[in-house]
Amino acid sequence: MFHIVVIVVIILSSLKWGSWNRWKEFLPTIYYFSFFNMFYQYISYTMKAVWELDGFFINMFVTDSLYTMIAYPCLVVLFLSHYPEEIRMKILYNFKYIGVAILIEWAAWTMESIEYFEGWNLWWTLLFYFIMFPMLSLHYRNPFRALVLSVFVVAFLLISFDYHVL
Repeated sequence: MFHIVVIVVIILSSLKWGSWNRWKEFLPTIYYFSFFNMFYQYISYTMKAVWELDGFFINMFVTDSLYTMIAYPCLVVLFLSHYPEEIRMKILYNFKYIGVAILIEWAAWTMESIEYFEGWNLWWTLLFYFIMFPMLSLHYRNPFRALVLSVFVVAFLLISFDYHVL
């Protein structure tokens, strides 16, 4: 039930505050975000997971699919719709989203709606959010640079959690 509440809140927030008239402008970044989420889901199913959702809506596949195909696109529209230009405001804006995201993750963890493995914990999640939100903004402005940096981030995470991809 936790995940359905989160998904519904993201959808409603996006409908209220997101600039849906600009959705086509945000589409490449929506694809970017969804691709990397699906990539994680693939390696977590085929190799090992460092985190996994619990308390599914119907089952894990449906819950992950609702996040990937509905909630995350809404989150991207919401996040990019009002992204500021001034550097100080960008920092505050990112901190706002990181703070809300980590509070939601903490609530999921305390309600046993997410489980961590292989040493992943809320601190790793916080680091991930400090990378993820600025990367969404970077991808929107410069997709090539974001993709190149993403390769390094993925390599760092794969090495840190001892994934043997070769």
